[in-house]
Amino acid sequence: MGPSRFVPPKLPSPKEVRQMTLPEILLLYAGGLLAGVINVIVGGAGFLTFPLLMAAGMSEVQANASNFVAVLPANLVGTFVYRHEMKAIPHLPLRLGIAAGGGLIGSLILITTGEASFQAAIPWLLLFATSSFALGPTIRARVERIQGFDRAKWVWLQLLLESAVYVYSGYFGLGMGIILFAIYGIFTTMTIHEGNAARNITTSLSSLVAIALFIWNGIIDWAPSLVMMAGAVCGGYVAVKIARRIPAQAVRKGILLWAAVLTGVAFWRYF
Repeated sequence: MGPSRFVPPKLPSPKEVRQMTLPEILLLYAGGLLAGVINVIVGGAGFLTFPLLMAAGMSEVQANASNFVAVLPANLVGTFVYRHEMKAIPHLPLRLGIAAGGGLIGSLILITTGEASFQAAIPWLLLFATSSFALGPTIRARVERIQGFDRAKWVWLQLLLESAVYVYSGYFGLGMGIILFAIYGIFTTMTIHEGNAARNITTSLSSLVAIALFIWNGIIDWAPSLVMMAGAVCGGYVAVKIARRIPAQAVRKGILLWAAVLTGVAFWRYF
């Protein structure tokens, strides 16, 4: 008798045809529009889009997978906005390879562990994302004040940490941009705009790998995702014009408040 073949947990499949009402379409489009602006300027748009997709009737795993599709244009537009800053990104080819590998591993973990495991992890994932979003700038500021800190000696640790972030991004991804900013602040001398360039291009690649795997497994609910994606494209276009003029701190505070509320609701619902 041969060894038994591993069968991953069954994931819920989207409905064949998603019937959406006009208010749902308008809400998802508006959410995508705002997400496109937010993601280019400061990151953290997933805190808005993930619950909106669940409100459209998706399961947690479907909303997570569809969220990758919905916010992808914002990352792609962000890559275009900061294309000139990419010349200053250290080890860019290596970072891209790490992003692709991490996105693949993280999405494989999501698919093979299934819905129940993801539901149990949601409160902790949101807590981690919210904490990272809140503490990232403080950690960066404190490390930058350390005298004699030789970043060149710690490149290996920097890339190891980034690898872990990209695995997380393939599984869930909320707040990963802020975590990356904290890592950049500790281990590199990149400016905020160079960091945005690195974040957008690596996140885009990681997301594309994850999306390909989610498509293969049929867990993306396309109609709501594409409505929100259309909004994100328009929002990203608007952000191209204003990315360097909107006060990022004001946007960041609003996202942080919403993330805290969302985390509290998740613990109430799933814990």
